[in-house]
Amino acid sequence: MGGQACVFYGAAQFSKDIDFTLLADEENYVRLHAALGELQAVRAAVPPFDPAALDRGHVVHFRCQAPEVAGLRVDLMTRLRGVADFATLLGASHDDPGCGRDLL
Repeated sequence: MGGQACVFYGAAQFSKDIDFTLLADEENYVRLHAALGELQAVRAAVPPFDPAALDRGHVVHFRCQAPEVAGLRVDLMTRLRGVADFATLLGASHDDPGCGRDLL
């Protein structure tokens, strides 16, 4: 989320990471492990990559080692302070025909 702060404060440089907020379910964790493997991502800091830590609102940081993305930091979270959970947001998108659900 640091990139948004850079834009807001008029910084000349963006953050050098990418943030993902994911739906915390078993299928997504399996897919995420596979994607992190392809990126040769190594956990860069605490906490451990654990669904319980993510569920408590922690962010898990990784540094990519694959040549195409070497050095890129990936930050993963399942909750954002001040934002409703995925189930609530998905329900809201069903109520609003103009709100798309297909993000990828």
